[in-house]
Amino acid sequence: MEPVARRLPYLLVCTLLGAALGWLPILVHGPIPEKFDILYIRGAIAVWGFYLARCSIGFWIGITTLPERWWLRGPLVGFLVMLPLGIVLLATPGCQGRCTMWNLSTGTGVGALVAGLAFLLTGKHRQ
Repeated sequence: MEPVARRLPYLLVCTLLGAALGWLPILVHGPIPEKFDILYIRGAIAVWGFYLARCSIGFWIGITTLPERWWLRGPLVGFLVMLPLGIVLLATPGCQGRCTMWNLSTGTGVGALVAGLAFLLTGKHRQ
């Protein structure tokens, strides 16, 4: 059976999947603006860094060629995209390791989901 989106560019498929699936972690955990508001930071703006990072995971998977196999690249890229913000959360009072663990875990999961679905839709491991 021919993959559904075989003719679509792999980068486009990954980017669209990432933009859609990057919002799923919000159902499980934040960040919530109030965690940053108590630090006299505009929390409503600060959380957008996390949202944009998660939604960009698909783009980064689409342009990355190594490792070649989707089941390695997807989770690795998802983890690496969320790592810098996870380090910021280690310094955030009231968060520390718990928030970092959630963000790295869901980033890894979104990466695996995006790469796996892109493989199913395109039949390609990478661009």
